[in-house]
Amino acid sequence: MSRQLITRSDALVRCLLAVPLLLCVTRPAAAIDQVFRKSVKTPTRGKIAAVSRTTVTVEQQGGKSSSVPANDVAYIRWDSEPIRLGGALSADRAGRYDRALNGYTESQDDPKGKAEFLKLEIQFLIARAKANQAFVGAAKAEEARGLLEAFLQSGTNNFRYFDTIALLGRVHLSSGEYAKAKTQFEKLATAPWADYKLSASSALARVLLAQDDVDGALKAFQAVIDSSRMAKGVNEVAQRHRAVLGKSTCLIRKQDKSSYESALKDLDIVLAEVSEDNESLQAESYLRRGDCLRLLNRQKESVLAYLHVDLLFASQRAMHAEALFHLGSLWAAVGQPERASSVRERLRSDYPQSSWTKKLGVSAR
Repeated sequence: MSRQLITRSDALVRCLLAVPLLLCVTRPAAAIDQVFRKSVKTPTRGKIAAVSRTTVTVEQQGGKSSSVPANDVAYIRWDSEPIRLGGALSADRAGRYDRALNGYTESQDDPKGKAEFLKLEIQFLIARAKANQAFVGAAKAEEARGLLEAFLQSGTNNFRYFDTIALLGRVHLSSGEYAKAKTQFEKLATAPWADYKLSASSALARVLLAQDDVDGALKAFQAVIDSSRMAKGVNEVAQRHRAVLGKSTCLIRKQDKSSYESALKDLDIVLAEVSEDNESLQAESYLRRGDCLRLLNRQKESVLAYLHVDLLFASQRAMHAEALFHLGSLWAAVGQPERASSVRERLRSDYPQSSWTKKLGVSAR
């Protein structure tokens, strides 16, 4: 046999031996869902087997299962989810609610969106996005309220149940329906986790504040802070920080210099401690810091605080609109009239129905 023939034969053998290996490499990986959590960066992977008000049960390799507490679920990437759902979630996190709702609606119409657990999740995501639109005046509160109430009917034993209760309470609060808001926040307090109980207490304090009971709200926020001083869990610490922000808002409402300075000290502590991932807390902290500095007539420092919200946390839409409103006045006060005009136009353009736009004295477009 010639050397050339032997070489070709060896090559053929190597090729045939490689076929099983190639098949192993190209065989699709096992289908998995991914539950992304608030407390850890690594998602829990497996197949979602069951859900309830309190847990998401994930079946993992080897017959093991893991229970993720519902209060720790940030979002889920489903193995069989519609192709548009991931992009809709990204748009939602960026505060682009119109785009998110388009993606959610298309996902809802997709045959893949009809799966048992995924169908309810998309229903919740639509209701949440519509509520967030309502908070910036881009949707009617009645529409958001109807979607949230509908989810509570169909998802009464779903892991999004208590999140929906919290959102419904906020919608009532933003509409001035204080008794209804209080009812929802009292339901939220029945959740079995410490962080949700703290959240409910802070929410009830915000109802008092909305009713101009500043002293009552201050006392309620302080009670949350005191009861959570020893908190170590990420979610509970976040609720303590949120209560501090509520307390700062109360101090600002007292309208005296010592209260502003006291609030600034509390806000500095929150900003030093808050997680970089918690954009909502950071945005509100800088917003309240801007308020204190503005009221203390420290205008340049106040501009810098509000700019943090504008440049870094624009995805927090309701707070971004508030920051733009104050920057519209402050830029003029520090000798930058062109910037003042520009930021006011951005407020009108980006938030035409916001209460902050209406405060500019122009008709919202």
